[in-house]
Amino acid sequence: MLHRRFLVACAAGALGLGLAGAAAAQTTDPSFRLNNRSNQTIMELYVSSSQDQNWGRDLLGANVLPPGQTFVVRLPDGQCTNDIRIVVEGGRAIERMQVNTCNLTDINYP
Repeated sequence: MLHRRFLVACAAGALGLGLAGAAAAQTTDPSFRLNNRSNQTIMELYVSSSQDQNWGRDLLGANVLPPGQTFVVRLPDGQCTNDIRIVVEGGRAIERMQVNTCNLTDINYP
């Protein structure tokens, strides 16, 4: 498991996540679609509650997310404030902290 405090400084200048599809009203469903709009393959994806100190498991598991593809992230109802970490081919990590995923339906990379 990766400890976030060491990774935030490394990725602070590399935030490239676009938040799209903001809902008109707050819901309690934090699930969203990650859209890979880049020309790079997403190798790893971590999404965890902002209250958690660790990233947890890679949500893609043994899979990857090629350019032009989407992946649906399912999260526990009510877990609205989340930290997101995307690792692309070559190992570059992009992080977005304290994202209210209950207010959106899509996250676009880049």
